[in-house]
Amino acid sequence: MVKIPYLKGFEAYLKTRHISVKAHTEYMNSLNDFFTYTIQHNSDYKISEKITDVHEMDIRLFKNFMLEDLKLSPSTINKVISNLNVYFKYLFNVKKTPEIPTLNINSVPVPKQTDFPVEVFLKLPYYLKADLSIYTRLLILIISKGFNYKEALAVDFYKKFNQLYFDADENNFLNLYKSYIEPYRSYWNNDNLFLSRNRGANTPLLSVPALHRDLKRDSLSTQLDLSPKKLYTTFILLALSTKELSSDQRRALDALDTPSLMYYRRLMRETKFDI
Repeated sequence: MVKIPYLKGFEAYLKTRHISVKAHTEYMNSLNDFFTYTIQHNSDYKISEKITDVHEMDIRLFKNFMLEDLKLSPSTINKVISNLNVYFKYLFNVKKTPEIPTLNINSVPVPKQTDFPVEVFLKLPYYLKADLSIYTRLLILIISKGFNYKEALAVDFYKKFNQLYFDADENNFLNLYKSYIEPYRSYWNNDNLFLSRNRGANTPLLSVPALHRDLKRDSLSTQLDLSPKKLYTTFILLALSTKELSSDQRRALDALDTPSLMYYRRLMRETKFDI
């Protein structure tokens, strides 16, 4: 177990707060996880193991690690930051550190069900015909088939996409899409789904920033968050809320690893997601 500075004093302080055994365990886990991460990413602290070498940036890096790499839920991350805040305030009050590195660290917003563009998937035929960018609608269709946006933009994804089943509304959209994309396919001599509209580009593939620009414009016009991550998260939460899964929903859930599945289930509970 990693060394936690001034642990005995902090544990004595916790006893004065009359916390539960479970809360005490959570404090210890938060501290152990933080210092295990920090000793690997802060070279000064790795050498000295002095609390004075731990700063706000270390907290920010650990917060981003929990959010981006571990994919912990907002409430879990906020609880860890709160535990660290109590620890560093204690050290500051007993004059073991000149700063409270958690002081300016904001909590992670916990999303509400209203933050998710549920209607995009519940009313898919309408949104496939809506006055939105062709690439926005294509991405929505692909996600509705159980794939994330990284898969959608991957080279040769079109081979897998072309093997999928599409209903009448989806095929009507795809006919529009094919008319739109044909000049770019001819110009680039390329069959990928998302092609650059800039004929002076260095690559035939649409860039991620270009796709995000389309999605941002359409988000403003619809007043819905159509970012790739939010669209995919919404589709997964809908699948987890459905008793009889479609083949597309089953495909998406089967592709998730265990930590990702646990993350989405936690998110569903925290947001009280329901349809």
